[in-house]
Amino acid sequence: MSSFLIKSLTRVITVCIICGMKGVCLSGNRPHKLPFAENSRECDLLKERMRDVVVKLIEEGYTDFITGMATGCDTWFAECIINLMDVYPDLRLEAAVPYRGQRDRLIAKDRFRYDAIINHCSKVTLLSAEYTKYCMSKRNRYMVDNSDVVLIVNYAESGGTVNTRAYAEKQNKRIIDL
Repeated sequence: MSSFLIKSLTRVITVCIICGMKGVCLSGNRPHKLPFAENSRECDLLKERMRDVVVKLIEEGYTDFITGMATGCDTWFAECIINLMDVYPDLRLEAAVPYRGQRDRLIAKDRFRYDAIINHCSKVTLLSAEYTKYCMSKRNRYMVDNSDVVLIVNYAESGGTVNTRAYAEKQNKRIIDL
């Protein structure tokens, strides 16, 4: 076993024993389900609210954050955490990748952002070897199961975010609507 892996496992075990999970994930809509564009004032306000809530959670002791690596809200959440890492060096970001090849289906500008996020992650978890109709749900359940707090950005009546919220409620997770 590599020394990096041993150090990582020791840190994870220590965090779990001393202070509990202290994890946060986000489930949010992809751009086509949002009522605004990324370059809009509405999106800027959402990102500000996201940052404010994340800072408050950090001040409560949360240090581990999980992104589902989708375009839109997941990407903005990951970039928010990365931008705060200079101020809060104990933050850890995990990428919950739903299937091998997710990156390859993205357009060039989104692949660039995806790679930048992966490069800042202390952990990357691959949940399926290939795309299946269940891989996104599996990713969402993984994020909820490994978090105490679930942030929600939802503008749709159905879909993955709605289902993730329902699962988080059943698991008695703390839910914060952004």
